[in-house]
Amino acid sequence: MRFPVLLLSGVALFYAQNVSAWEVTCPVFVETEPYTAVLKSFVQPQWRVSPRQEPRQWLTHISITQDKPENFGDQKPEMKKIKQETWLIWNTEGATAKESDRYWFSCIYSYGLVWLSQPVSVNTHSCKTLYFDEPPREKTVSLICE
Repeated sequence: MRFPVLLLSGVALFYAQNVSAWEVTCPVFVETEPYTAVLKSFVQPQWRVSPRQEPRQWLTHISITQDKPENFGDQKPEMKKIKQETWLIWNTEGATAKESDRYWFSCIYSYGLVWLSQPVSVNTHSCKTLYFDEPPREKTVSLICE
């Protein structure tokens, strides 16, 4: 009677050691302080900058970039149907510890006003998230990397 239990535990331990998934969930929204834009170019005097901004910034989309997001290495995902759900899948193979080879995951708020970013684990081969037609306002969005 003990043998099957021991065998099953060994299989579960073996499986857990060989499957490494990394998952991160975007905050649904972020709160920001109001700010005033500083213009870098001349605008005629009759114009003024209006500091109109909502304090709550909602998640609008996600992105994976090669190198830090500010370096504009945006990666295009592949759309794939898996079990009646549409997924966005990014190939993240080939990443190294070298900064410019790393992939970064970003949660993007208010269509680019705020980006929360973190590096993807170097040992991943691909990352995926569920596809959404509209901004996922008030919905949880996660990225799963394997």
